[in-house]
Amino acid sequence: MGLYDIAAKAFLSFRFRSAPLKRYIERLGITGFDRHGRLIAAAAQVEFKLHKSPVEYFEHMRGLAEKAAIQGASIMAYPENIHLPLFGLIPGIEKQFAEESPDTGNDERASLMLLGPYVKNIYLEVFSSIAKLYGMYVMGGSITVPEDGELYNIAYLFGPDGSLIGTQRKLHLTPEEENIGVKAGDTLNVFELPFGRVALPVCMDATYYETFEIARMKGVDIVLLPISNLEDYEFYRALRGIWPRVQESRIIGIKSALAGKVAIFNFTGRAGIFAPIDLTPDGNGVINVSPNYLGDDVVVGEIDIDALRRYRENDALLKDRNEGLYRKYFSILYRD
Repeated sequence: MGLYDIAAKAFLSFRFRSAPLKRYIERLGITGFDRHGRLIAAAAQVEFKLHKSPVEYFEHMRGLAEKAAIQGASIMAYPENIHLPLFGLIPGIEKQFAEESPDTGNDERASLMLLGPYVKNIYLEVFSSIAKLYGMYVMGGSITVPEDGELYNIAYLFGPDGSLIGTQRKLHLTPEEENIGVKAGDTLNVFELPFGRVALPVCMDATYYETFEIARMKGVDIVLLPISNLEDYEFYRALRGIWPRVQESRIIGIKSALAGKVAIFNFTGRAGIFAPIDLTPDGNGVINVSPNYLGDDVVVGEIDIDALRRYRENDALLKDRNEGLYRKYFSILYRD
């Protein structure tokens, strides 16, 4: 390790130190929130802005959680790439973000491999604490960090006691992620919670029906989907993800979104909670959705897992499946 690497790691250890954040959190007095025996879900829409300290980042995320808890939420989802606001701790990052380079894949990978452990340390402290403070199940969004010598985009699920329940590596990568050497996961994990089974596919995973078909076949009731769409908002383009997947698979979908513009990065998306058409008040497959595609928002809605399971049990369309045909062709189509 060269002198530059030692100096860089020493600097990052200082900027991303968690001790002041832990002391700040310990001083907070959060009162209990009444859930009234109902299952209320919340989807966070988080404005992308650069934070100058871990405490500032924590307060941004905590403020959204408090809005959800006040409305009775027991489970909450944050967006994909929720680590990006923490890059504000790096001096001069605004200038770097504003400079568009033609091919920086190797440089970006090296930076993420270096920054990852420091970002992850703050991330785990923030979302574990939020889950414990508000007594909620929290899918803390996803972060791109090194694991087992590779770079992965990973979502994390925390319990109401702050414990880490499990993780999910992103299964389908964007071209940008492939360019910087992010590796795709190869397993869709399912987690058994007191009210139902949940899965945490990440963003592009909802573009492909196979992800939700696997989830359905594994008995999943709720999919928590963090997204960060790096594109101008267009209704039909945005529709390609969770809404059609929910209708195909008869699953509850909770979509959280990173939404905001910093330098050349323009993230758009509308957080929402979705269900099969027949289980929504207006018959449109939407329990609740943000009216805006930029800025902070917290979308909440009541979900009924028992009603969902009864609906699936009696759904003629799910029963009218030619699984013999699928087994015949899928085994050929997906062969190496």
